[in-house]
Amino acid sequence: YMMKYQTIADKNIIVCFILIIFLGFIVYSNSINSGFIWDDHLLVKDNLYIRNLPNIGKFFSGAISTDTNVKYFFYRPLQMISYAIEYSLWKLDARGYHLVNIFLHILVALAIFWFINLLYADIFLACLTAILFVVHPMHIESVSYISGLSDTLGALFIFICLSLYIRSKSYVIVGLTYIAALLSRETGLILPALILVYHFAFRKKINFKCFLFILEITFAYILLRIIFFRPEIVCLTSISQRFLGFFAALTTYLRLLVFPLDLHMAYGLKTFSLIHANVITGFLIFVFLLFYALRKKKDNELIFFSIFWFLIALLPVSNIYPINAYMSEHWLYIPSIGFFLILAKGLIYLYKKKFCYPVAIISIIALLTFYSLLTIRQNEYWKNPVFFYKRTLKYAPHDLRLYINLGNAYADTGRFQKAAYWYKKALIHAPNNWKLYLNLGAAYADMGRLQEAVRWYKKALKINPDSISIYNNLGVLYVRFGKCKEAISSYRKALEINPDYARAYFGLAEAYFYDKQYNLAIKYCDEAVKFQYNVPKEFLDMLSSYKE
Repeated sequence: YMMKYQTIADKNIIVCFILIIFLGFIVYSNSINSGFIWDDHLLVKDNLYIRNLPNIGKFFSGAISTDTNVKYFFYRPLQMISYAIEYSLWKLDARGYHLVNIFLHILVALAIFWFINLLYADIFLACLTAILFVVHPMHIESVSYISGLSDTLGALFIFICLSLYIRSKSYVIVGLTYIAALLSRETGLILPALILVYHFAFRKKINFKCFLFILEITFAYILLRIIFFRPEIVCLTSISQRFLGFFAALTTYLRLLVFPLDLHMAYGLKTFSLIHANVITGFLIFVFLLFYALRKKKDNELIFFSIFWFLIALLPVSNIYPINAYMSEHWLYIPSIGFFLILAKGLIYLYKKKFCYPVAIISIIALLTFYSLLTIRQNEYWKNPVFFYKRTLKYAPHDLRLYINLGNAYADTGRFQKAAYWYKKALIHAPNNWKLYLNLGAAYADMGRLQEAVRWYKKALKINPDSISIYNNLGVLYVRFGKCKEAISSYRKALEINPDYARAYFGLAEAYFYDKQYNLAIKYCDEAVKFQYNVPKEFLDMLSSYKE
């Protein structure tokens, strides 16, 4: 009888796995043909470091780019290593990166199924929770956005670690998966608190040997981050303002989980008054959730566990420790499990009630259809960068990055006049932003208005005289002008700032070649190759006839 029961259970698990995988691919299949957007340019498209697997070691030092002007305040070496491996497979074909994100999201859903089933030994509950998670549109920022890889990668290791903690006797394996979670995304620090929630909710005895090992890793990670990789954050808000922002965000988070409409990026660092409706509502919700969870601790462990999971998993992104926004949709990637678990339990409760069976079935189908269609529709916004940034500007009309990114999107499609228009609109908000002058110079260069391009680049240099990007762009322009001496000078200044800047070596090779100094052209071309720069075959062919 037990063997027969186990066989049925195994078949049900296989059916659940197939259903999760199928729905995951269905709702995100239309995101595969999307391109690079927002931070994807910094982390992937324009990132020379990921183009060479030997650079993997540099990611552990916190480096992500050869551009010294890039400031990236996160320490996520496993995310960068993943990009390096992906680049070695499909270069800059965005479809490969999107496919990996979808695959990881489905793996996270399967890990959630495993985790919930371990907790409750209820395949139906685990399956419904995982399915709600995999189709919900709140997770689009983590899946359809290539740079959202850290969300899926970090969550995958967190759920694996939690499941191993419950089942495995090897604290070393648990510790290694925890380290992997921390190296994927900083929110992995919340894992010890989630483990305590598990013990309190299910009244399980703490495995002190394993838990102490996790705490040791936590303190070691925090210490190393403080000493070596502490982000330089300029705090623009007080802690009281951030507390109010957390309550306002809580209201919006719960609304979006129930009715995920008007989803967008760029929520920004807004401040709220004490009497703001969202702040008051969020505070009342927070108090109610705490009170209700504590009240249900003895007779309903699922309610207690789910609510405390949701609230504690929000702590790293609550903005109490200052971060770059008061809320963001992808920050719900892990906390949302608490919501889906309660929702799944409620639907199953209806399903098991007499005369409510049809209502439950219709509700499950309607809910999954609603969330799935919203996800498919929302993915369409991410496919066209121009449309994406214009739409987001409606929600954040004062966000400088949106103007810049919209200009970049027009430039990427060859509409340089439009690009210049949006860069100049951005200058109204930030007249001392050197990158805007750099972008304007590039736009005018692509329009063939070279003198104007040089003028914009020189304006950028007045603001930031240590930018290798500006010197590189000036070098390219001077070569087009036929002013090889000026080009050589610009590239040399770039190399003075960063001797590892491979593009400048190739620029010198070009400049010396057109200046008919062929031996120097060969020398610097070899240097570019040594730094793994992808020298165009046409240039190598031209240069080969001058080699001795």
